[in-house]
Amino acid sequence: MRKASVFVPAHISGFFQVCDESPEPEQKGSRNCGPCIDAGVLTKVEVEPAARTSISVYINDERAPGAKTTFAAVENLLSMVHEPLEVTVAHSCQVPIGAGYGASGAGAFGATLALSKALGLRLLRERFAAIAHVAEVTCRTGLGDVGAQALGGLVIGLEPGAPPHGRWERIRLPKDAKVVCGTFAGLPTTKLLREEGFRERSKQLGGLALKKLLEKPTPQNFMKVSREFAEALELLDDELRALIEDVLEAGAIGASQVMLGRAAFALVKEEEIKQVKRAFLEFLEPSAVIVANVDRIGARLIG
Repeated sequence: MRKASVFVPAHISGFFQVCDESPEPEQKGSRNCGPCIDAGVLTKVEVEPAARTSISVYINDERAPGAKTTFAAVENLLSMVHEPLEVTVAHSCQVPIGAGYGASGAGAFGATLALSKALGLRLLRERFAAIAHVAEVTCRTGLGDVGAQALGGLVIGLEPGAPPHGRWERIRLPKDAKVVCGTFAGLPTTKLLREEGFRERSKQLGGLALKKLLEKPTPQNFMKVSREFAEALELLDDELRALIEDVLEAGAIGASQVMLGRAAFALVKEEEIKQVKRAFLEFLEPSAVIVANVDRIGARLIG
């Protein structure tokens, strides 16, 4: 049996601009900005020879036949292999699924990296990121997480698409910067991304947010333009808005909505973590609140 393990950080978008003009999925995606965090998706892949090719996916120890993004990415990679294989992919998710943390992209990216390691495929890292990105776009589970997850840090997605079409750069962060996030529920990402009106609003508002951020690319301004974007996109409800206000009063650098989720996140200095976490816990159970470091490394093999 051949096996390998990969960790891919979760990625939070504070704002995004849908970019779907190209007919090619490699060039579709979003312009966005947000941090990667050191909670994410750990993926283990096992491969054995077989009479016919089969793929099994598990999420948190439960069989997941609906994990369409991972299936699409693995099937794409297996098309390069000329032998039947039994492939088992096991995802351990440290963040909520379907709530804006880039779990589907992290799972697909982790699966391609781990499978390629197990099979000894000699492809560039960018190729695996491209396979995962195309799977995300075609399955409509996300638009712009994989490129950031490959890089790590607080990442601006300057141009959409998979490598080499996409373009990213980091915003410098204080060494002690942390991310605190809390989740009420997910949002129907696939449904929202199918709505033309929603996509058009994101194009206008996301483009404006990116323009404002690039005028002053700092963590504080990122949080400011993210909050403005969230308000203008009209996905914030009263409970989320109240949580964000309390988190700001508790001393966060900034706070806004996780895109796309019924969830909030805050950039926080080390000395403010206790107060900010306490503000989250006024609204949410402890299991729904994550205190994380910014992951500055990006996706990596761990075994």
